[in-house]
Amino acid sequence: MSTMRNMVSDVRSMHKLLSTDSMITDRAIASEVRNNTLLLVKRETNLRKLWGTDTIFTTIPCLEMIQVPISECCNYVDDCMIARTKLKIPKIAEGNYQYVIQGVYSINAMSGKGSKLKEITVNRYINLLKLPVVKNESYFWISNDYLYVTNPDIEAIRLVAFFESDVPNEVLYPECCCGVKTPDLCVNPLDKEFSLPGYLRSQVLGLTSQKLLQTYFNLKSDMADNGIDGQAPNAPNLT
Repeated sequence: MSTMRNMVSDVRSMHKLLSTDSMITDRAIASEVRNNTLLLVKRETNLRKLWGTDTIFTTIPCLEMIQVPISECCNYVDDCMIARTKLKIPKIAEGNYQYVIQGVYSINAMSGKGSKLKEITVNRYINLLKLPVVKNESYFWISNDYLYVTNPDIEAIRLVAFFESDVPNEVLYPECCCGVKTPDLCVNPLDKEFSLPGYLRSQVLGLTSQKLLQTYFNLKSDMADNGIDGQAPNAPNLT
């Protein structure tokens, strides 16, 4: 898997204007690469692709949970207690039908094993609370940048999802009881592995190059139906 620095370098090499213009920073190119990756990955997941791969998902190995009343995240007043992540979680990409989440798992600190939780909306869970049935399942939902779990006794979870931006180190490598080993936190973000399926790489590079040319040099492009430029520009519009 390549790094963001590799992606930035490949974008610059696609056109002389991009390789020689010092006004276009690596950060600006990286931002556009992320935007186009998000666009294409969401398109693929809406088509039910990529869900079984690990090339797009980031794992937060341990998110500490705290107990809160259910009224914290809704208008339902009840003695019911649930669990909530102690820290806010980064924004997770959303598809047409759901969050792009591969899985949320409870963590058992004693055995090292856990179980996969089911996604639900808070309104559906409130309806379940009103039913006279035994509720053995554990569910989760996301509200106000927190992840909530219906089992208040869960102390930590593992989250595997496709995030719209880099996950902060304090969230990705927290100090908690799960025994997560912390890597070198001083690594430049450009040198971290960039999650992108290989078959989408050329499309991301092409979209990024064209967007930068249009933005910084006012170059028009002949865009095909699939969003890929069908005509390479020859010279910038200097007027």
